[in-house]
Amino acid sequence: NMIQTELTVQNQLGLHARVASYIVRQAKTFSSDIYINKNEKKYDLKSAIGVITANAKYQDTLCVVFDGPDEQAASQAITQLFAQKFGEE
Repeated sequence: NMIQTELTVQNQLGLHARVASYIVRQAKTFSSDIYINKNEKKYDLKSAIGVITANAKYQDTLCVVFDGPDEQAASQAITQLFAQKFGEE
């Protein structure tokens, strides 16, 4: 089992360094693997380098995958971060 969801980057600056650290801090509270599939590559949301390397810009839609024992809670938490524009606006 795994959860795949499409999330849209809604903050104007995209997934920059401060947002990356915010995402990583939240993602690391879960034991599930959490990653972005983009252009046939996989980017780890538990790694700031992974988040930044995904190079997601404003209005990009990302396929985010949650795989593990607490994937449901992880999906809800990360989806909420995206919906709240990472507290930027």
